[in-house]
Amino acid sequence: MKRAICRVVVGLVAFAALVPLGFAAEGPAYGGPVGGSDIENAYLPAETGFYGAVVGGYANGSQYYDNNHHRSSTISAANSSGVAAVGALYIYPFKLFGGTLGTSVQGSLATGHIELNNRSDTYDGTGDIYSDLLVWSRYLGNSTGSAPTGLTVKLAYSMIFPTGHYDQNAIVSTGRNTIYYIPNAAFSYLTGPNVFGDGTEFSLHVFLDIAATNSATKYHNGPVIDFDYAISEKLGLWQFGLAGYYATQLSDDHQNGQAVPGGNRFASAGIGPVLSYTIPQWKSNIKLKASIPIYTRNSLAQNVVYLIFSKAFN
Repeated sequence: MKRAICRVVVGLVAFAALVPLGFAAEGPAYGGPVGGSDIENAYLPAETGFYGAVVGGYANGSQYYDNNHHRSSTISAANSSGVAAVGALYIYPFKLFGGTLGTSVQGSLATGHIELNNRSDTYDGTGDIYSDLLVWSRYLGNSTGSAPTGLTVKLAYSMIFPTGHYDQNAIVSTGRNTIYYIPNAAFSYLTGPNVFGDGTEFSLHVFLDIAATNSATKYHNGPVIDFDYAISEKLGLWQFGLAGYYATQLSDDHQNGQAVPGGNRFASAGIGPVLSYTIPQWKSNIKLKASIPIYTRNSLAQNVVYLIFSKAFN
């Protein structure tokens, strides 16, 4: 049974979270590592060893939405930013409860330009470290062919470590100065061959991003739940379809132990195409994806595009 070469290395901390927008550089994290979680999100590579990935991305937006999901009449904002990230995954040489175990880590650099009301800034610096400290995946189907038809499940405990550049006086800071605790689970189901190709895949990845308190500002973001999903078709070495996400904050923000006026609860949703091609002779995969915002609350709506290259080193 063949599996994804190493797409699991780059699951988002989406651009809106990568470059949080606010007067004190506050903003929630949601989702997984830079690059997003979409197709084949429940799979881990079958073979023990090291896997790596590089990510390039670009985002831009010019509409800020308020607490009522309307374009804000008091906040004028525009942002254009780029990101580069490098990730690594190690698959352990033993099984647990019939499943595969791994650990991943990812670092990033970001740069951009932002305008907020009458203020304009450029920014660049390192992002925070994202890590799947322990991730477990098990195939529950009964495949007899080369593709894992049926259901695959994945459970992980992940964290964001505040190693990135942080400036509490900046509009945007590429680091958050906040630890995040991120339990998450993923499910992928692949059908058999059909009239469209070799099989239709349905994938869902759910993250719960729980923030600690920013020690510099005493600001505490409420927890965010994020649903990343994709519906795609396999056709030979190609895989293509639609990928999207919906993230919403579950409780109000707090500062110095007091609720922030209005709660400042964040929400965001986007959808767009995803296209992937596997290169067996290189033990690699290349993927292009884009996301167009369809719903935003207390944040800047941004269009995002990613190019991701992943490779096995065993």
